[in-house]
Amino acid sequence: MNDFDEFDGEFNELKDVDRLETDRMISLEKVIAKSGKKKFNMLPLIFSSFAIFAVGLFLMMTIKEYTSEVESQKTIIDDQSVPEIPMVEVESNMITVEYGIDNMDKGNHDYETIGTGKRIVVEPRVSGFQRGDVIYFATPKYSNGNPNLNLAGNYISRVVGLPGERIEIREGQLYIDEMKLESFYSFPTVRGMNKEKYFETVDSQNSSMTEEDFEESMEAILVPEDTVFVLGDQWWRSIDSRHFGPLSLSQVEGKVIGYGIE
Repeated sequence: MNDFDEFDGEFNELKDVDRLETDRMISLEKVIAKSGKKKFNMLPLIFSSFAIFAVGLFLMMTIKEYTSEVESQKTIIDDQSVPEIPMVEVESNMITVEYGIDNMDKGNHDYETIGTGKRIVVEPRVSGFQRGDVIYFATPKYSNGNPNLNLAGNYISRVVGLPGERIEIREGQLYIDEMKLESFYSFPTVRGMNKEKYFETVDSQNSSMTEEDFEESMEAILVPEDTVFVLGDQWWRSIDSRHFGPLSLSQVEGKVIGYGIE
């Protein structure tokens, strides 16, 4: 082999190396090109994000609807009873009475008639009381150990629990069969004011009421057949089923339907 042949061989080897390097660069450029196309193609990513958002929104709405339904099942709403006392015609089968106890006061000396010229009208022999009805009854025997406690012979209170129901008070809120009762009489008030309104109006340092007076609790009581659970609208001034238990219907003299028109 002469020098030329040797040089030609080395040249061919260099050409082969260069060809391999060129092929490698071409392959790398193809990979980068493909990778670049995948990297900057945003449509699949946008579609996926939208799909995830849509699914999330659907789940959120479903959960919210389910939660609302569950909450509604845990609440009893009495929007039929009203705090106002109507004026009614006194019919021949009705009785009228005077009442001087402030256990039903909602800010207007409600149901208090002594010295006002008004009379409370009672419809006797009413059966099938509804929640929210105000009834007139013979006061059950009760003693709290206070010798100065002098109960009137008859009392007025509101029916809040019906036969077969379980009544409970949790921190100033009335519950029926574990369901929250929502009405103007389902929480303690002072002259119609709840805790927040009362302490906005009255200086707490000069008030005989405390926050604890608005946070009363009572263990659950089952209302037996032929009885009702009654509460005065102004809890702190009332002697009612919290004290003497469910009221026997045999002691109910009638349903209070309003003030009599003279």
